[in-house]
Amino acid sequence: MSNVMWNYLDKREATVAALKDYNDMQFIINDHQNQVHWIKEKMMHLQSPKLNVVPSGSASDSATEDRLLSGITKLDKVNERYQVARDYFDWFEPAWQQLTDDERFILDTCYRTPNQTLNQGLAVMMNKYFIAKTTAYNRKNKALDHLTLLLYGSHH
Repeated sequence: MSNVMWNYLDKREATVAALKDYNDMQFIINDHQNQVHWIKEKMMHLQSPKLNVVPSGSASDSATEDRLLSGITKLDKVNERYQVARDYFDWFEPAWQQLTDDERFILDTCYRTPNQTLNQGLAVMMNKYFIAKTTAYNRKNKALDHLTLLLYGSHH
């Protein structure tokens, strides 16, 4: 049975969202080891020996336990985010690699350059390729449609 809701997904919008997430996903992957190290460090420092030894089962024991559990929860979240980022790249990267250099440049310029609007991206394209704005816009759409097709398959 075909999945009806798939027909209502705006695949082009979804592709734009995926393009815009690229830098964040890259950051999550690059920063993963730091995050894990930082959380583990904090968990290790919890078990520092106390000079005034309190009988076991005291309030300080349960506070330490709470902080350890909190550390484990944070680790789970960080690892989960990392897995999401890995899945994203497994899905996105093969499609991205199939684009031409020009298509990648166009999509980078229009969607992935930080603090740059689509109009600014089109202006960069107009200067690079010596083309009119409508031509730049059409090339951007063509590249976006190609990536959309690679990511989501045919329109059926």
